[in-house]
Amino acid sequence: MIRTGTADPVAPTSTRLRTAVGLAALGSVFAAAAPVVGVVDASVPPAFTAWPLLAVLALLPTALSVVLLARGQETTAAAVLVAPAVFAVGRLFNDLQIVVDPVDTSRPELFLLTDLGSPAPGAGAWLLLVGHVLVIAGGAAAATALVEPDVRSEPAGFVLPATAGLVAAVGLFTVPFTSTDAFIPARGPFESAALPMVGGLLLTIAAPVLAVVAASATTPEVRRGGLLGLAAVLVAVALPPVATGIAVDRVGFAPGPFLVLVAAAALAWPQSARAERAEPSDPELPGPRRLHVITGCLALAAAATAVAGAVTDQLVLPEGLPVPTDYAARLLWPAAIATGGLAVALLARVPVRPALAVALVSVPLAAASALDAVFAATQVETVEPGPGTWFTVLAVVLAAAAGLVAALAGSVERDEAGTAAGEPPLPLVAGTLIAALLALGAFALPVLRAPEYAPVGAFDFRVGSWGLLLSLVWVVVAAAIALKARPGQGAALLLGASLVTAVRALEYPLTSGRAVDAVAGPGLWLAAAATAAFLVSAALRTAR
Repeated sequence: MIRTGTADPVAPTSTRLRTAVGLAALGSVFAAAAPVVGVVDASVPPAFTAWPLLAVLALLPTALSVVLLARGQETTAAAVLVAPAVFAVGRLFNDLQIVVDPVDTSRPELFLLTDLGSPAPGAGAWLLLVGHVLVIAGGAAAATALVEPDVRSEPAGFVLPATAGLVAAVGLFTVPFTSTDAFIPARGPFESAALPMVGGLLLTIAAPVLAVVAASATTPEVRRGGLLGLAAVLVAVALPPVATGIAVDRVGFAPGPFLVLVAAAALAWPQSARAERAEPSDPELPGPRRLHVITGCLALAAAATAVAGAVTDQLVLPEGLPVPTDYAARLLWPAAIATGGLAVALLARVPVRPALAVALVSVPLAAASALDAVFAATQVETVEPGPGTWFTVLAVVLAAAAGLVAALAGSVERDEAGTAAGEPPLPLVAGTLIAALLALGAFALPVLRAPEYAPVGAFDFRVGSWGLLLSLVWVVVAAAIALKARPGQGAALLLGASLVTAVRALEYPLTSGRAVDAVAGPGLWLAAAATAAFLVSAALRTAR
């Protein structure tokens, strides 16, 4: 509602929302026009006439927001724009590949190559990229217009949205279609070039995260809009591959898009007015203590399987060949100790749930390093993954499950206690910012250097790179949340971040034997400094 006043210089919420809708609408129009204009030169047409479908799908989320806004549901309309904006980040990476190298792009709905020549990007490619940027800007502006109370106004179900988000993630991670045409390769995120690989992984991660975040909203309006927006953008992502399977010869259906469509239906169906009144029938989350027990048990299981991965063989070699020392798997030990120790403390009713939620990322950090070595070794035909590899993969799955339950427990805690903590003092802000910057260097730079050793870099897009990137993002997000959280919760978050950077620092003493003449790299000293800075910030947060 627009408030009137003579001394209020801040724009009303409705004005900010209309600006957000305008930006998103303009971006959607650009994206809808891109296939009509042509994303590459006219000599390379699409595999079928897809632009009417693509135009409708590009306009769908924004049109939904416009309809809700016209009906006076401003908060719901704003929430609808958030999920399309987050997905636009991943889609921006996907579509950048058209500009960088169209030959490595498998987008038959936009263009179909008939030879190995590389077509020049067309004006439509730039319209598509600008459209994504405008949608992102619209979503960011809409998010600023959302103001929620600290306590949920009515019961809300988490089971259906969380399950639908996980189903969508599975669908987004798999190949979009099958193909026997050499010019239409069927690729999932991991088989794609670097840019679409990043974009695909961002979309895969965004689906369950957005589902849980929307379901945890404290007002039904934001919850409804968030889930409807996510459902709309999932439909927009899933339908083009289905249409390609119908319209293009030698291209068939894959289960992934259908899983995404099922997830979209599961997210959208309960959000009708009739279902909103029946919402309490959706199973609700148990209390915090039960969630803590589930989190602790899953984290203990993750720690145990990480230890199993460290002590069993990661590789199976032909008979007669000695098994090499697996230095990379040694990093699983500190990750297991940190995770297992916090899990035991949580089960003993020590309030370390936020610290555990952050420290759990040390498991995929260590596992990615071990799996990178396995991936490199198994490029030799006679070498196969050993039992340690499967224990390591299972540890990552269990850690992810524990992290999801820990996040849900945090949502329940927020409902009961609120989130207000006041403005953080400047020393705390400075200390946390310094720690986050040090962490950036710790994960971006190598901790070990040697003449004949090529360390895994965070931006090399190898298997080990994803552990570094995930840990960096997790730690920085935890630091930002800690500044706004209650003192005890904020201190625990910073403590968890210090454990992650400590595991990164331990990579040097545990694995330096893998290379001759190994010396400490800059990442080691930055990781050690980040650990100290996070601990100091945790002490400041506790004192506050």
